[in-house]
Amino acid sequence: MRKFLKRIHGFSFGVGFLYAFLLMFSVLAMSAGYLTAKGVTVYLDSGEVARMVREQIVAQAQLDLPKLIAGAKSEIPRIVEEEMQDQLTSDRMEIAGFVFRVPDELMEQLKGNIQTNVENATGQILDGIDTQIVAEQFGEDVYRMVQETMHSELDGRSFEIMAFDRIPVNIHIRVLQ
Repeated sequence: MRKFLKRIHGFSFGVGFLYAFLLMFSVLAMSAGYLTAKGVTVYLDSGEVARMVREQIVAQAQLDLPKLIAGAKSEIPRIVEEEMQDQLTSDRMEIAGFVFRVPDELMEQLKGNIQTNVENATGQILDGIDTQIVAEQFGEDVYRMVQETMHSELDGRSFEIMAFDRIPVNIHIRVLQ
């Protein structure tokens, strides 16, 4: 009797195991069929992505803008000198219809004063730039561009990938506000 019960329990276990295996295989096959036929829709929050990018841009701009302005200020004398070379070439001046020759010393002093004034004014303009405001504006511009790009380039697009290198799965992208 014991052998008989043992055989029934073994048989019941085998049948249960086979049914569980077939059930799992059926569920996997149906899931794969559904994924192949319908695909998967991925929802992307454009606001969240744009916020993350904006934060990174603002942080980087706050670090880089002062360096950029300092570099520009160091280039001012060279640029002003290059631009002024061809501006004051004549030693003659006309004032109220009278033309007269300017002495060389006065011409050099005039060039030097103009160059110094332009350098100082440009330096003051660069010093007056509020890098925080500029960085925030960069961030807002990037925020808007990321959202627009995600909506125009990604929303509604579909891609096909191969799951497990065998099963084609369609991925549909939906971009949320």
